[in-house]
Amino acid sequence: MRKNILKVMLFACLGISMVSCNNMLDVDPQDALDTEKVYTSVSNFEKGVLGSYSLYSPEYSVLIGSIMADECRLNSQNNGVNGFGNLLNRWEYTSEDDILLKAWKNYYADIYSINLLLENATKVPVRNEQEKAKQKSLVAELYGLRAMVHFELHRNFGAPDAEGNEALTIPYITDTDVNKKPGKISLSKFYEYLWLDLEKAKDVDETVDFRMNKNAVTALEARVALYQKNYIVALAKSTQIINQFQLSDISQYENLWKDKSPSEVIFRLKRSNDNKLRPNTLWQDYTAGRKFFQPSYKLMNSYTESDIRLSNFSKDGDIEEEFINKYPGNDFSDKVNDVKVFRVSEMYLIRAEANYFLNRNDAVLQDINELRKHRISNGGKLNTIDLNTILNERYLELSYEGHRYYDLKRLRLPVQRLEKDLAAEGDQSELSSGNKAYILPIPLKETIVNPNLK
Repeated sequence: MRKNILKVMLFACLGISMVSCNNMLDVDPQDALDTEKVYTSVSNFEKGVLGSYSLYSPEYSVLIGSIMADECRLNSQNNGVNGFGNLLNRWEYTSEDDILLKAWKNYYADIYSINLLLENATKVPVRNEQEKAKQKSLVAELYGLRAMVHFELHRNFGAPDAEGNEALTIPYITDTDVNKKPGKISLSKFYEYLWLDLEKAKDVDETVDFRMNKNAVTALEARVALYQKNYIVALAKSTQIINQFQLSDISQYENLWKDKSPSEVIFRLKRSNDNKLRPNTLWQDYTAGRKFFQPSYKLMNSYTESDIRLSNFSKDGDIEEEFINKYPGNDFSDKVNDVKVFRVSEMYLIRAEANYFLNRNDAVLQDINELRKHRISNGGKLNTIDLNTILNERYLELSYEGHRYYDLKRLRLPVQRLEKDLAAEGDQSELSSGNKAYILPIPLKETIVNPNLK
């Protein structure tokens, strides 16, 4: 087996490392674990669990979900051999694209670390009932995290959910057997595995912050159910969250993104300057002073002047200088913010879409108008509703959070851009579901090593 191994430290404090490579299964079992210390106590095992969180980078989905869609336009500085994501943005990428490979490697490396911990969890000595409960919650966290990471892989590299249960998506890996070469599986089988993990995740702690708690699991269930078109479950799970969280009002909204207010955030991941990849680094290179992407004219023009979400953009007196400012930094750094993985506003939008497909239009209008009331100073009340209206509200509310491309893909709808948002003359303004660039390919290096992934 090929030994092109990229080592990444998961648990520096314990000396535990695992290895990632171009094929996530191409791991030498002798290299996978440097020490057994993580399994000597519940507290050490918890540090191992935290290592799996530190490896997980949903920023890849935030980046891909935005630049593949109609949220971004290329900055003129982002071109040539040093360009960042410009081929993905222009739909001229190949299966050798570096961002796709890094996303694949990151997600599957994290899955490997999670499975390694789960397989060895029974080794951890439990001395009393308190430690027993703690260990049970930690194992549940790992199942929830495994479900979430697999779902990100599916959103990026799987078939659109609109294609039906027998369409194929990525493998669901539940062990550390490095000799396996798993192939794609059906959507029905994928969701079967995913819901099993979500069920096992329900023993998580209710209050733990920056990690999978009970509300985070419920929010993930709501999102998964929406993609799966299980609208009854999506309705129930989103309502469960809505009943516990309030939307930020207009005065709180900007502080939400500056990490000054925890309002409406269900689950967030901690970020610091030690994280090379974080929401603030996706749109510009601070070191080089170079911008990669700017907000699209289409998105900016979709907001009314009384919409507080316009604060997600900043400019220096000229619309041409607009830049993405949804994560503007905190009091200690203008380049660092926590990743908001789930917000209650998404739950309102999930419930609205579920109710729409359940033919409950009055309930749809109620939820959409409730959200708009908390974002637009004059309320912007709507009187009629259709699917495009709901998707447009998702476009306005969830921009630069990793949703737009995946929303269009799950429904097999085209990506449509304004002509002035195109990077160069001759670029396409529409990406239809029949275009070969519409569905992201599994990276070439993976399919060479494992032809079963083709």
